[in-house]
Amino acid sequence: METIQKIWNKKFILLFITNLLVLAAFYASIPIIPVYCQEIGITGSGIGIVLTAMSVATILFRPIAGYLLDNFNRYRVYLLFLALFCLAFPSFIAFPIFGALIVIRLYMGAVYSVCGSATMTLASDVLPPTKITEGISRFAFTISIGMAVGPYVGIQVQNHLDSKASFLTVFAISVIALICVSCCRIKYPKVKRKKFSIKDSIYNPALPFMFNMTFLMIPYGAVIAYSSILAQEKKSHVFSSLLLYLPCDRYAVV
Repeated sequence: METIQKIWNKKFILLFITNLLVLAAFYASIPIIPVYCQEIGITGSGIGIVLTAMSVATILFRPIAGYLLDNFNRYRVYLLFLALFCLAFPSFIAFPIFGALIVIRLYMGAVYSVCGSATMTLASDVLPPTKITEGISRFAFTISIGMAVGPYVGIQVQNHLDSKASFLTVFAISVIALICVSCCRIKYPKVKRKKFSIKDSIYNPALPFMFNMTFLMIPYGAVIAYSSILAQEKKSHVFSSLLLYLPCDRYAVV
C-alpha cells in the first residue's frame, strides 16, 4: 500500500463521494419500491416479502462478503460488485413481476452486502495509520447524508415523474459512483488465500450488539417500508421529513 500522510487525499475523497452516491442510490430506492409494487398490482404482504428479500440475502451473504474482501484484491472486488449493484435498478423496470422482483431483491442484497462491507475497509486502507479513527468518523458522514438525501430525491422524482424515471435516476447515480471509484485505483499486494469457514466469519463478542440492533431496526424497517405509500395516499411530505430526522440524530452521535 502507498503511504499517504493526510486524511483528505485524492483516494479518500473519491471513496467519500462514491460511498455517498451509493448510499444515496440505495436509500432512494427504499421509498420507490413499495409504490412501484402497488403500481404493478402487488399489495399488502406481497410488498413486505419483496422488501424483506434483500435484508435476508444481505445477512446470509455477509460472511461470504467478508471472505472475498480478506482473500482477494479488495478494490477489484468492490469494482465488480458495484457494477453488479448498478444493474439491479434497471432490472426492476425490465421484470415487473412479483417473483422476478423477489429474485432481484435477493440479488441486490447479496451484492450490497459486499459493497457495504468494502467501502469502510477501503477508506481505512487509504488513510494514514495515525489518523484512521478520525478519518473513518468523517467518512461516516456519507451514511448520514446518504440517508437524508437519497429518500428525498427518490420520492420527489417519483411524485413529479414516475417510478420508471425514479429507477433510471437511481441507476444514473450508481453509475456515477462506479465512475468515481474507477478513478481511485488502489493497489494491493497479493494475499494468501484461506479456506472459507463460517466459524471464522462469526465474531462472538459482537453478537450481543447484533441482537440489540436487530430489535431496534425491526420497528424502523416496518415503518420505513410503508411510509412512502402513506405519504402518497395523504399527499404529504411527512415521509421525507421522517427520513431526514434519523440522519440529523446521527450527526449528534458522530
